[in-house]
Amino acid sequence: MVMSCRWPNAGNTYKGLTPRQASMERALVRQLFKPSLREPFLVSGLPGVGNVGENVASYLSQMLDAKLFAELISPRLPDYVIVEEGICRLPRYAFYAVEQVEPNLVILTGDAQPPQDDVEAYYEVCEEIVGFAKQLGVKAVVSVGGFAASSSPGQVFVASSSEELGRRFLEAGARPMPPGRIVGPVGLLPAMAAEAGIDGACLLGAVSSPVNDRDTSLRVLKVLMGALGLGIRPLS
Repeated sequence: MVMSCRWPNAGNTYKGLTPRQASMERALVRQLFKPSLREPFLVSGLPGVGNVGENVASYLSQMLDAKLFAELISPRLPDYVIVEEGICRLPRYAFYAVEQVEPNLVILTGDAQPPQDDVEAYYEVCEEIVGFAKQLGVKAVVSVGGFAASSSPGQVFVASSSEELGRRFLEAGARPMPPGRIVGPVGLLPAMAAEAGIDGACLLGAVSSPVNDRDTSLRVLKVLMGALGLGIRPLS
């Protein structure tokens, strides 16, 4: 469900919630404004192993001056609020638009994930994200994250739904993901996008630290920018 919202500060206060939204029963997306996007790539950097996804999304947003244009709220997210400068708000997933580069980008970040044992919640939230991506005309979904691998720390791997998309990342320095499983939204999101007719890829960095592996995050960022042809310099 996608709902429009006229309040520019909706992401910071509860004033952005309509009565229907306040009594929500499932995940929903509310749009703050409509960006002018042309076949954008959606880059998802959600909380996870080594903070790789979060770091990459944060770096991209800073470098490209991304603009918050939509947010997803859900009763499946944890039962706390985020407090910023004395103002509280619900935990959310946030969508940022970048119109000034080719390809255009939608950067997805998040405050939290559903509980690990709530599998239905992950499918529901990812389904809502994919539905919104289709409305935006997203060309491909790239989910970024980390995984623990003591034998190959710092290496970057890719798994994709199409050879053409996967080749972009291989030529930019990624290695093919070995056989196995990718757990959580970092795997579900691009796979569900592929089921909906959108190309999808998982870009994963092998982390040496499960908490905040900045070096691996920068390596993943470099591969991502190379694959997308972004002529920008990563933060040092």
